[in-house]
Amino acid sequence: MINDEESDENSSNDSKAKSNHKYDNEMIDDEESNGSNPNDSEMDCNDDNASVTDKSSFTSKDGLKLPTGISISSKSQCCVCRIQMVPPTVTIKKEDRSNIFIRRNIFIPKGSRCCKIHTSNGYLLREDFFKLTAYKDDYRIFNLNYIVNTMQKLRKMVNSNKNVDFDDPLSLSDIEYKNLTGFTRTQHDHVLSYIPAGALKTSINRSPHCVITCLLMKLRLGVSNSVLASMLGIDNKRKVTDIIHSTSAALVKYFVPHYLGLAHINRE
Repeated sequence: MINDEESDENSSNDSKAKSNHKYDNEMIDDEESNGSNPNDSEMDCNDDNASVTDKSSFTSKDGLKLPTGISISSKSQCCVCRIQMVPPTVTIKKEDRSNIFIRRNIFIPKGSRCCKIHTSNGYLLREDFFKLTAYKDDYRIFNLNYIVNTMQKLRKMVNSNKNVDFDDPLSLSDIEYKNLTGFTRTQHDHVLSYIPAGALKTSINRSPHCVITCLLMKLRLGVSNSVLASMLGIDNKRKVTDIIHSTSAALVKYFVPHYLGLAHINRE
């Protein structure tokens, strides 16, 4: 009888092992159906301090296991619209991957790519940021360093939150951009591309985007410098005055000659 019980127990363990092995194979098949290489996916997970695991517990010696959505990771399929990509393509930036994970709980493996039309200046457009969906839901182990870094990013986002934030590409839509400045974000980036960073009166809390926006909002809305200071999170109106003067001088020197007068016209 003892031998029979042991054999039953062994057969039960074997069946569980086969079941687990079957589950692992199903996960690999899912990744392969994405068009991605399982080995590449594993490397991406290691690079990002995260890995796919079973659902038996939420803690391990490696870190904390969390449920999360996972996007498509493929060199040939767009992770946003999920169609076959045609060059040129863009690799999703680390900042976008972190923002999507923090804001929408979707994990984008390192090296994932998308069509260029979904980006502006290398970053995902606001509409496409929210259009991206998870291909499947699963569990991943995140080590302590990854969790601490993510919490620091989240804390920074909360503490630096402004009434109007032009540094965050997701805070304003193109319509809101145009209402406030008269420019779309793409046009804003185009103007900024002509001006060296050293020519603008920037600081740790004032990026080139912010100082250009300050001048454009002044021209567009005609509000006082005190109101601009409140809207953009600047300490006082004197700093706004300095920003407007230095930005105007930089535009006249570096941007205007390309579009006004005859300097931008060649003989051809």
